[in-house]
Amino acid sequence: MFTQGAFVIVLNENQQNLLVKRKDVPLWDLPGGRVDPGETVEETAVREVLEETGYSAALSVKIGVYQRPKFQDEQHVFAGHITGGQAIANGMETAGLKWFSPLRLPILMVPNRKRQIKDFVNGALDTTITLKDKGMVAAIDLLKRRLGK
Repeated sequence: MFTQGAFVIVLNENQQNLLVKRKDVPLWDLPGGRVDPGETVEETAVREVLEETGYSAALSVKIGVYQRPKFQDEQHVFAGHITGGQAIANGMETAGLKWFSPLRLPILMVPNRKRQIKDFVNGALDTTITLKDKGMVAAIDLLKRRLGK
């Protein structure tokens, strides 16, 4: 059975993306996380934005479902915007927040996030894409999954 996750490309008025710096690994990521039992992917996306950033968000479109068969994982990616709240500087899972231009994303990002942001910028809507994870960060991710961490 595949795990389900939901992530949000949160945009500001300058069309910049809000990214969170993770505490568990020093990488930038989209706000998001694992779907809890009984929760829809849309509810997860909104909840995770609030937990990780302090902002309330509204979803505007579903960009796509990104399947990672090697990891038995599906990631539902949405676009959204802030409707309220206040940024948190340091949260349970978040070491920092920063707005980035989609043309100047940080080098150290969670695998596939740049692809997901690029797909959004290029107009992708409700697509299903199978990802071929490779590289050192993907290998570490797979090892952590297999060890249950």
